Amino acid sequence: MGEPKITIIIPVYNTENYLRKCLDSILTQHEQSFEVILVDDGSTDGSGIICDEFAQSDSRFLVVHKQNGGVSSARNVGLEMAVGKWVAFIDSDDEISPDFLTIPIQYEDADIIQKADIWVYSNGVKIKKTVINDRYLTSHREVGNYWINRTNNYLAVRLIARECIGDTRFLIGVKISEDFLFFTSILHNVNRYAFSSVGHYYYYQRENSAMYKFKDDIREDIRITFEHLNIVRTYECHSNMVEICENLVFGYFMKTLWRRRRYLTPEERKCFKAILSEMRLGSLSLCKPKIKLGMMIVKIIGQYIM
Repeated sequence: MGEPKITIIIPVYNTENYLRKCLDSILTQHEQSFEVILVDDGSTDGSGIICDEFAQSDSRFLVVHKQNGGVSSARNVGLEMAVGKWVAFIDSDDEISPDFLTIPIQYEDADIIQKADIWVYSNGVKIKKTVINDRYLTSHREVGNYWINRTNNYLAVRLIARECIGDTRFLIGVKISEDFLFFTSILHNVNRYAFSSVGHYYYYQRENSAMYKFKDDIREDIRITFEHLNIVRTYECHSNMVEICENLVFGYFMKTLWRRRRYLTPEERKCFKAILSEMRLGSLSLCKPKIKLGMMIVKIIGQYIM
């Protein structure tokens, strides 16, 4: 039958109540040339059994059972196994529309294809929908500029060319920024970024979702991220790549930390203030004026109210 067109990587951890709907939404795809790599990341409920059931009934579903190592670790296992031209990262408690995997012919040479997303409460009530207009971004600066000014930078709404990913893997140990850091790692390979109005990704907002839980310690994330930025500075690529990545790093963490400031521990507040004092506003040059103004205000008043 040949290699699949698309590899779908799904980390699975204790989502037995939602997993079947997620996998059923994949089975209904108009594009049927795919493989699904289910990485059971040490689930203690019935999730692993569900994975095995789908693998037994459909040879396109592959299962790996491993000790718990986190989302990044599970995704890396999937990337090592992937053979599709395209890679999609889907969360095991979300769903996709039947045309999500459909790639319009005009975007077949893209490096990344972004689809629309719909945010849904667990009771089925839709709370937000992103409208996508078909278009192309064709430079590193355009892509970086778009990425830093987005509030939702999750990889799940995107199909990524496996060739663009290459040997890049997710950083292990990062808790709140794995998608963001992965993107900055492959940005120098992205020359054609497409927006497709075909297909939707359904994010389900659940009370026990990780996005509702503030991580106990983000200092390690910050340390790893700035080490990552130093690596990016060594890239032999477009001259403005470092500037773009600095924009991404500072912009991302300032937005993230400011939103979560009420939940910071005393040590984390101290860390945040240190970042504020060292932050170079010049590193926000690609931000939209409104975001840049907000960051300037945060830098000025943050020292006094933190």
